[in-house]
Amino acid sequence: MEFHGSCKRLFQEDGLRQIFVLTMEVLQEFGRRENLNAQMSSVFQRYLALANQVLCWNFLPPNLGRHYIAMFEAAQNVMLKPTESWREALLDTRVMDLFFTVHRKIREDSDMAQDSLQCLAQLASMHGPIFPDESAQVSYLAHLVEGLLSMINGIEIEDSEAVGISNIISNLITMFPRSTLTALPSDLFASFINCLTLLTCSFGRSAALEEVLDKDDMVYMEAYDKLLESWLTLVQDEEHFPRGCFVPPAIQVFNSYIQCHLAAPDGTRNLSVNGVPSHEEEEINELQEDDRELFSDQLSSVGMLGRVAADHCVPLLTSLLEERVTRLHGQLQRTQQHLMASSEPGSVDRTVLDDLYEDIHWLILVSGYLLADDSQGETPLIPSEVMEFSIKHAAQVDINTTLQVLGSPGEKASSIPGCNHTDSVIRLLSAVLRTSEVESRATRASLTELLSPQMGKDIMWFLRRWTKTYLLLDEKLYEQISMPLSTAFGADTEGAQWIVGYLLEKVINNLSVWSSEPELANDTVELLVTLVEKRERANMVVQCESWWNLAKQFASRSPPLHLLSSSVQRTLMKALVLGGFAHMDADAKQQYWAEVLHPLQQRFLNLINQDNFAQISQEEAVKREIVATLEALCGIAEATQIDNVASLFSFLMDFLSSCIGLMEVYSNTPETINLIIEVFVEVAHKQICYLGETKSMKLYEACLTLLQVYSKNNQCRKRSDAAAEEDQYQDLLLIMELLTNLLSKEFIDFSDTDEVFRNQDQGTPASSRTVSAADVVLYGVNIVLPLMSQDLLKFPSLCNQYYKLITFICEIFPEKIPQLPEDLFKSLMFSLELGMTSMSSEISQLCLEALSPLAEQCAKTQEKDTPLFVATRHFLKLVFDMLVLQKHNTEMTVAAGEALYTLVCLHQAEYSELVEALLSSQRDAVIYQRLADAFNKLTASSTPPTMDRKQKVAFLKSLEEFVANVGGLLCVK
Repeated sequence: MEFHGSCKRLFQEDGLRQIFVLTMEVLQEFGRRENLNAQMSSVFQRYLALANQVLCWNFLPPNLGRHYIAMFEAAQNVMLKPTESWREALLDTRVMDLFFTVHRKIREDSDMAQDSLQCLAQLASMHGPIFPDESAQVSYLAHLVEGLLSMINGIEIEDSEAVGISNIISNLITMFPRSTLTALPSDLFASFINCLTLLTCSFGRSAALEEVLDKDDMVYMEAYDKLLESWLTLVQDEEHFPRGCFVPPAIQVFNSYIQCHLAAPDGTRNLSVNGVPSHEEEEINELQEDDRELFSDQLSSVGMLGRVAADHCVPLLTSLLEERVTRLHGQLQRTQQHLMASSEPGSVDRTVLDDLYEDIHWLILVSGYLLADDSQGETPLIPSEVMEFSIKHAAQVDINTTLQVLGSPGEKASSIPGCNHTDSVIRLLSAVLRTSEVESRATRASLTELLSPQMGKDIMWFLRRWTKTYLLLDEKLYEQISMPLSTAFGADTEGAQWIVGYLLEKVINNLSVWSSEPELANDTVELLVTLVEKRERANMVVQCESWWNLAKQFASRSPPLHLLSSSVQRTLMKALVLGGFAHMDADAKQQYWAEVLHPLQQRFLNLINQDNFAQISQEEAVKREIVATLEALCGIAEATQIDNVASLFSFLMDFLSSCIGLMEVYSNTPETINLIIEVFVEVAHKQICYLGETKSMKLYEACLTLLQVYSKNNQCRKRSDAAAEEDQYQDLLLIMELLTNLLSKEFIDFSDTDEVFRNQDQGTPASSRTVSAADVVLYGVNIVLPLMSQDLLKFPSLCNQYYKLITFICEIFPEKIPQLPEDLFKSLMFSLELGMTSMSSEISQLCLEALSPLAEQCAKTQEKDTPLFVATRHFLKLVFDMLVLQKHNTEMTVAAGEALYTLVCLHQAEYSELVEALLSSQRDAVIYQRLADAFNKLTASSTPPTMDRKQKVAFLKSLEEFVANVGGLLCVK
């Protein structure tokens, strides 16, 4: 690798530069010619492509270590970082001018234009030691921007140029330091920002047109995405630029985005080239993922621009949304009157409604991205720009009027006296609540058929995103706080209590009306989980009578909640359990659990304890009840937190033994079997890390019994159905997930000798333990290994889970491996060999990691005639060949090196034989000598290798040098 590096450095400093200079001379000559014939044009194109290759060269910096060279060489999307010696060749302004001239000349030839724009994009990414100082960088950038502006101004951009131009701008903004950008002459910087603004708006309009025409090649969409990302980069570093310099462009780009997504007359959505509305594409895109995921990057950038210009954008969104909701309300009323007067219900023209729904859809999405960030794992905070905007206008805000507008979703905001003195952020939320209220009233008026489930999903998504960030905001997390926001949504405020009640009513209404729309129902229960997952919010939720009604209704499987899909029922159960751990007095809490969990238990026991359960078990109604109970159990497990695990574990353990009994009854119903195993998977996944020894043992015993029953049923099933291999995919995946979850206890353990259960009976002492994790896992492996065929390993998720599991076992319980039955032991060893030699590099690495503990186990017992000892000898040759004779990536060297070291310690004589055999097979004296020297250096230590950490580290270091010196010498092509 180092040799390769030094050769590459020599070439890039001399040969490559000469090629570039020659190419420039040829391009200059061609640039002077007016008309090119076909042959000359072809030669010109070759030289332009060559220039592109040189500018895309991945320049190796001096003094880079072997590992870094490998990483460097593997890099994609190389930015131009030439060394100092290239200054004369690249900092000459004539080079850049030449590429701009060339592009102007050939821009109508789309193939050549790709190369010339790519060359310019690479020049725009130039950075590093080539610039002697900052002033050189500033003058280079100024010349680049001037050239770019003169190229763009006065031309109509071709479709084939859009992506290339956006790449130039993106590279320029990403790669040049902020100090360099701000050091540009102010009029040049202003012209650049103005050009970027106009281009962004233009590309946005063209991208919208591409969507209407349903084009395959979305070049403007790609270019628009790039430019929006560039804006995001700029405004996130806003403090480096003149104050407020991005506000006017942010307004223009924001307005343009909104305009492209609204229907005529306010917007241009669905207008084809000649301005004719098109309503046909709705049907085509039914299978696409939701816009909020599909366009999340665009929406993040537009939301950020909306914050930069919040004074303009927040009131704009509010007025547009309020106006459309008023129109929607009127349209629904007119349609209702038309339906009552008409004998043909199908005669309704939905065009106006569909346009309104699509407008509202985009306005809610943009509002959600403007008001809040997507918080994954972090405490969501109100964006500082939104907070500052609210604070700035607080003096003109009348708090009481603001609260009145917030609390009157049934009224038009404009009908409330003094509505112009409300907080703009709260008024935007009120506009969404008004949309929600119009939807709810339409469902109560039996107009559900006329509503849009997509709008319902948008409202739920927005309210969930808003709730996480604004509801019960914690003032301690902010340097400054807006009084209107704090008064409306802070802890112990009437506004917060009102909105919790309102959201809860909305959730209940949705679940009863939209049970047949699984995605909308799912968004609805996710909002419910958000309301109760934080204790402070849950404390307010459980004070609402409607919460208790929902809990009773769900527990009694009353219609229409029983119509919800199983995954929605699971999440609803999770929410109800989380709510049960809110602050309540002891009597209320007891009553709550009696109403939520007791009926579940009672109904389940009554059903399975019937004398004729075996006969009625296959009836649809009975199966539905069983599935609903199993889904509810998964939901209960998903609600586990450290402060509720004690009571939930006890409740779930009572069910697990009954679930095992169901395995027998439903042995021929794969979906039910999967769901039963899934209950165990969820309990182990969510609870094992909190369980002390006594409780863990109970869970191990239950899991062991489950696996025994599964194994027995599976043997019967195998005899009756030989073609069930693919059907077992899901079973095996779940079983391996269960075993991996049980193993995770060995390295993620938050328990404190049953500390979380200190108020409960401690049960049997650990000293008399009967079942360990090892017993369960190895029994599970007994089931999995014989079923794991090479065909099943073609499923990537199954393959990954399988190798993760066997590596865990070898690392955690190496002493158990020699005790496996002979056929199982052979299967395990075969799996390791297969993984090392025939699978992906990730799988190969896992298998190598499994070898070290196995070799260490052999060294510990010092038994020379065991099957494991023989197997490790075989693996020594495999690892040796892998490192010396085969190509492998550098990440593998560490895992293979650790495995090789432990195997060499164990089989020193065999290792020497392998080296001798390799050397004696060499005919080339130079290679022989180089190999002999490298092997001598590798094991140069005078003491024989032992399982000593210090020696191992020294060996690994020597191995790096060894691979660098001889790696690739003997690789079998």
